[in-house]
Amino acid sequence: MVVVRPATQADIAALAAVGMRAWASNIFSFEPELPGMRSHVERAYEAFAEEHFTSVLVAEEGGTILGWGARDKNDDYISDMWVDPDYQGQGIGLLILKALKAKIAAAGYSSARLEAHARNVGAIRLYEREGFQIVHRSLEWSESLEREIEKVKMLANLT
Repeated sequence: MVVVRPATQADIAALAAVGMRAWASNIFSFEPELPGMRSHVERAYEAFAEEHFTSVLVAEEGGTILGWGARDKNDDYISDMWVDPDYQGQGIGLLILKALKAKIAAAGYSSARLEAHARNVGAIRLYEREGFQIVHRSLEWSESLEREIEKVKMLANLT
């Protein structure tokens, strides 16, 4: 049975590994890979996990982390959503997203915000099924891709 729980310090390595696998399996389906990109992004995931694990919820089954989501500022913004490629399409992302929305609502916010790469249609579909709507499109600099990409900003009412 999949359980969604707060991450602990013991989860840091798994958070970084799952995030990296999920990012790489998705992004390279629509973006070119530049030399050194994977190692740069891997370091970024490690640093994020070390700094923000207290704002992360993990989906776990039998001691294995299947995915995770974060509110790195503990506000109404969902900064990260990653599901291990081996477990995508099994409702893991939906469980994490619902848990993050519940945390945001419990903190007193009336809406939840997130952003996604405009070409990440699978994630956008998941977010739309869970009540998010695209409210803005823009070009933004991507540190990991080292160029501007089109992003969508999405909003869901929680009331």
